[in-house]
Amino acid sequence: MDRVELGREYYELGLALGPLGTVAIGSGGGPLARALARAAGCGVALAGGEARFHDGGCAACGAWLAEYYGFPASLFIRQEGARVERFLLNGQGKRFTPAVVEGPAAPSTGEWDLLAGADCAWAANRAGECRTGGGLAWVQGPAALTLVLERLGYEVVDRPLPGAARFQADREGFSLRVEEGGGVCAPPGCDALAGAVGFARQPQAVPAFRPGDGLTPPPEV
Repeated sequence: MDRVELGREYYELGLALGPLGTVAIGSGGGPLARALARAAGCGVALAGGEARFHDGGCAACGAWLAEYYGFPASLFIRQEGARVERFLLNGQGKRFTPAVVEGPAAPSTGEWDLLAGADCAWAANRAGECRTGGGLAWVQGPAALTLVLERLGYEVVDRPLPGAARFQADREGFSLRVEEGGGVCAPPGCDALAGAVGFARQPQAVPAFRPGDGLTPPPEV
């Protein structure tokens, strides 16, 4: 599909989303994704909805924004070369297809707005007051994963180092895998940041000793 046809598709998608209300819209990967995000935003606004563009770096950030603010939908568009992929989620972070609404045109045009600092807000919300001093961490994934680990008290390094736990999220920030001390786990959570916080809160995330490492716990008094 060429760019013009893609533009029409995303504009029509925006028209279908507009009647729902406010839509969080983001993009990543290149200028085509940004243009398609704006095309979708035009459709949302012309259908009477509110387009809230954000600077978050992945689809999970958009899903968090929609949940946090009570928006009915989020749309994130990812570009890889000439290929684009979209993540259209409802306010609970589930994929859905908007129904075509038949009826008169919206009485007025909706508004556009920009939500800046989305990654920082997402990380701050997920971390809350939790501080663990978790040690060294090597991160692969969205920038917000680094932000939340720093808030939790980890020292984030830019390459693998002895003793550094490896936090690896999928590109869109929905799932997390952690490797530490020879063990591997996939912490549960609604997204990678929630998984990181849950992992950091576990006592075994910063243990005093590990079974089989030659150390014995202190005797009970």
